Amino acid sequence: MSKYAPRTRQIERQGIALIATVFTALGHNWNENQVDVGIDGWVELVKKPKRKATGRIVLVQSKATGVPFRPDAPVTYVCREEDLRYWLNGNAPVILVRSHPASGEAYWVSVKDYFAAHPEQRAARKIIFDRDSDRFDKDMDEALWQLARPRHDGLYLGPPPVREMLLSNLLPITRVPEVFYAAPADVRTYFQARGRLREADARSLRAWGLASDTIFTFHDPAATAIECLCAGPADAIATEEWAQSDDSVVQRQFVQLLNGALEEQTWPAARRGKDHDTLYIAAPEDLSSVEVPGRSSQMRTIVKTYRRDDGSVRYVRHLALDRRFRRYDDVWYLEIVPTYFFSLDGYWQSKFAAKQLSGIKRIERHRDVRRHVETWSWILRGEVDLGGMAPDPNRRLLEFGPLADVELDNSPEDEMASPEETADSGFNVGSDEAIDNGKAA
Repeated sequence: MSKYAPRTRQIERQGIALIATVFTALGHNWNENQVDVGIDGWVELVKKPKRKATGRIVLVQSKATGVPFRPDAPVTYVCREEDLRYWLNGNAPVILVRSHPASGEAYWVSVKDYFAAHPEQRAARKIIFDRDSDRFDKDMDEALWQLARPRHDGLYLGPPPVREMLLSNLLPITRVPEVFYAAPADVRTYFQARGRLREADARSLRAWGLASDTIFTFHDPAATAIECLCAGPADAIATEEWAQSDDSVVQRQFVQLLNGALEEQTWPAARRGKDHDTLYIAAPEDLSSVEVPGRSSQMRTIVKTYRRDDGSVRYVRHLALDRRFRRYDDVWYLEIVPTYFFSLDGYWQSKFAAKQLSGIKRIERHRDVRRHVETWSWILRGEVDLGGMAPDPNRRLLEFGPLADVELDNSPEDEMASPEETADSGFNVGSDEAIDNGKAA
């Protein structure tokens, strides 16, 4: 299985490493903060040749990119408003480093000095770097000395950015098979292919697709019943080629593989609905209720049977999701759209399903939807015990990380703050504790 690490996180780390390399080459002491609340670290200037630490510092924020800087276009960066308020308030010197770590190209400005010299850019929050004078390299040393201030001068910044974290319904895929297989098809249609798999008693194999007379699958056809769909030997292809392709046709085929893999690894706990986008929790043969642990030791009912007075079944309500796979910043996510499936007998859809779904949607509130999404995330990550319906762990083709969260800015709008108001609330560099322990939260 190949593991996905968000590419943006890798680039961030490479940007920090580039900054550390340049400061070390200049002979200064670089200190990275362990918690990033708008400042990545600080550099203490060191006098040569005796290597004497001066206590003069500059705060540093890194903004790295994986996209090369175009030679025919200016190097720019648009700041977030809450970050800009944080950097501009107070008297602590702050520099912003814009870099492309892969090429080693980097530029820097003093944030306060830049917007003082270019007030017309303040509303747009835009920094335009000079490719000649703003290079982040050994020639910046003199400018650093002019900018740095003694750490014991009571340096302070504005109130730190206040960001509210909202839970999304996006479940990141963290692992997929390293390769998939492509082979000439011996079938013409999906109907024909499924018929052959039924004959081979292999209906549960879902991680495959058919396009352009080719079978593509996460399973090695030579080792599985998928071979009955193939007219010749299969080629192994790196999954990364399809996962990161920008071709819309390839993306659709890759999503087919992901959908099939999800159906296969959740069987028999979950089944596909009639519209093919819906997955719902299967009911036990005796139609008994199914519960899983929720928050605070409360149980969450994911399958419930409603009966008439005579004991006959009215309908069965199943926890369900409408699934969509989406790619953002080179990471694939499963979008969980919470819904319900209503069946007559645990399998066949109720003819009143639309009315029943509309009724429950009218009474649900935000916390119900959140619990619904969280429950699916626990099920798909294998964090709850589904008893006899639990999927086979050996057929786990996809692995998922925690639900992605979304950061919102709730910073105060007032940009003017006194030193007394901000000294204890921001990145206060007037004490050793603030420097050594990173940014205050």
